[in-house]
Amino acid sequence: MRLRSFEEGDLVLAIRRPIIMSKHMGNKFFSKWDGPYVVQEVYTNRAYKIVNENGLRIRPINDKFFERYYA
Repeated sequence: MRLRSFEEGDLVLAIRRPIIMSKHMGNKFFSKWDGPYVVQEVYTNRAYKIVNENGLRIRPINDKFFERYYA
């Protein structure tokens, strides 16, 4: 397992929820990633609060559902 850490202000992509991905989407080119989001708060248990470009807050999410976004 690789350890990742993100800081406030980092851009990340979040995986779409597994329950959504388990259904057949009908298009193999449908992206499993959503974003980019900005890390707003960092918690001690590898959880992060993220916001989208409109400032809409997403509930805290674990870093295993993230990938770094490179612009």
